[in-house]
Amino acid sequence: MPDCNRTYPIRVDVRLTEAERDALNVEAMQRGIPRQELLRARVLSEANQPAPVPEIKKKHFSKGRAGIDRAIAAVNRRYDIPSKQLEPLICTVICALNEKA
Repeated sequence: MPDCNRTYPIRVDVRLTEAERDALNVEAMQRGIPRQELLRARVLSEANQPAPVPEIKKKHFSKGRAGIDRAIAAVNRRYDIPSKQLEPLICTVICALNEKA
């Protein structure tokens, strides 16, 4: 059954583990391109040469209290926890998330 709407005439199947596929999804998202385009660039690049793909976009984390205040307000809408107890918890979570990036 031919795919008449394809711009590329040949299909290549690649078998990956779920973890490998997820890692490729994450990298493609970070670069702002589809996974298919990331794989195509890597397959078609010269041996021992980096694939011609966009650089990974750096995440920007705002400085200040705006994010903390929004998180406290969101948790307060769902749960009845005093803000004074939430602030250190939310700050700890935000710091842990920033470390990973």
